[in-house]
Amino acid sequence: MSKVNWRAISDSKGENPLMISLILRTALVASALAATAQIAHAQSNPLLDADGARSVFNEVDNPGQIDHPEELDEAQDTPGALSADDLSSELANPNSPLAKLSFDTAYTAFDGNLPGAGNEYSVATVFQPIFPFPLSDDGTLNFFARPGIPLIWRSPAGNATAGGFDGVAGVGDIGFDAAIGKSFDSGLILVGGVQGTLPTATDGRLTGGQFRLGPEALAAYLDPATGYVAFFPQHQWNVAGWRDGQHSASVFEFNAGAFLPDAFTIFTNPKIRYDWVDEQWTVPLNLGVRKVVKIGDLPIQVQLKADYFVEQDDAFGEDWAVTLNFTPIVPNFIYNALFGD
Repeated sequence: MSKVNWRAISDSKGENPLMISLILRTALVASALAATAQIAHAQSNPLLDADGARSVFNEVDNPGQIDHPEELDEAQDTPGALSADDLSSELANPNSPLAKLSFDTAYTAFDGNLPGAGNEYSVATVFQPIFPFPLSDDGTLNFFARPGIPLIWRSPAGNATAGGFDGVAGVGDIGFDAAIGKSFDSGLILVGGVQGTLPTATDGRLTGGQFRLGPEALAAYLDPATGYVAFFPQHQWNVAGWRDGQHSASVFEFNAGAFLPDAFTIFTNPKIRYDWVDEQWTVPLNLGVRKVVKIGDLPIQVQLKADYFVEQDDAFGEDWAVTLNFTPIVPNFIYNALFGD
């Protein structure tokens, strides 16, 4: 099992040529992806051939799935016009063109062999704005750039001088990803891209002190009438930063859900982590329920999930967690401002 590292964080603020180089290269990649999105959007992509039949881009108009120009326009401009049941199934689509604002608040209890470990807990909210850029006129090919901004209300941090733990609050390291997804008529969904972590925390005890980057991929099957399954592997390495030590960690996320009447969904989405440096598994079991409700014309997905960790660091690790999520579905005003009529 891994050991808790109590080393103090370096205060060095000298220039790091490698980090500067990586940031510049990442910016070039992001620019290239954005340029690709604009070119694809600008190109003609008719959905009807000369005989009036649907083209090979989207041969089937699947009920409960955004895969038609009129459906995409409605989702971009007035998502509140969609029914709660249709929104429920569409929000389970990892390649959905719906724009949304996710507020995810988790209470996590800890345990371990260290003195006082069983008394520690954390509370954090992750704000993630998601504004897809459709690359086709029917909403089945999309580009995503999604930051995740953690607001940490309390997190345990080891006190190397006095022993035990201190409660720390602040903004954490920002995670992000950039990906392209494609939905097929069969219900198959494929997504591929890159993800990373920026060392932006306001308190040195909340940061990894490293710029991290790695690949992500997703394969899913969605049936709007019944449910979905998905597998989402991810990996990150440290590529620059001021904190010593290697970072190489994978996340294997499994998703499965069943659609119920009245816009309810019951689901599980355990995120199994493996630290290749410390050879440490973190394995949760979880179960959750979510529902789409409407407040006036604003649709909101409300979700409650509970995790129990069956494998974690013996010294100090997660024991159980409860997560509450609110996700308003909003007009895609960023895309509309850039590409709207």
